[in-house]
Amino acid sequence: MLFYVKDSDNWEDIQLELAGRRVQEMTFVDIVLDFILLDAFEDLENPPASLTAVMQNRWLSNGFKETALSTAVWSVLKAKRRRLKIPDGFISHFYNISQFVSPVLAWGFLGPESHLKTLCEEFKEQILGFMRAVFNSRKCRYTSADELADDIVSLAEEHSKHMLSKLALPLDSAAGSQLYTS
Repeated sequence: MLFYVKDSDNWEDIQLELAGRRVQEMTFVDIVLDFILLDAFEDLENPPASLTAVMQNRWLSNGFKETALSTAVWSVLKAKRRRLKIPDGFISHFYNISQFVSPVLAWGFLGPESHLKTLCEEFKEQILGFMRAVFNSRKCRYTSADELADDIVSLAEEHSKHMLSKLALPLDSAAGSQLYTS
């Protein structure tokens, strides 16, 4: 993905693809925070009814639920990939990453109470808090571009440090198994 995005020969196609998805500017805020993260959080608020029924079924094991959720995510990505206008473009590269990351994050948000779920919810709250702060005139000075940039960097550092402190896990072997279990 990084090599693809760094290559200026791809920028016109990237802009074309993103414009088709209502991304007006090629900025970190517009692409990563709004298009990728905020849209994903919105999608997770209203999962398909069939998926909700599986996730809420007390008779099914968590292992079965996790497999069903992963399969659903992969199926959606596969269907979306088939409809791409630029098969090897930015969105295709994004789907390559998503096929590995999305099932774990979906399980973290939709699965049972666990350390992973707590981390996912905290991550979401930090991203939403950062976005609220950026558009809050009491937290960001909109008096000059330099002051605004300084405030945004400061807010990003504050929210990043908070999230990194939540990610700090003991390095013993039990810590890894606590990530996915309740």
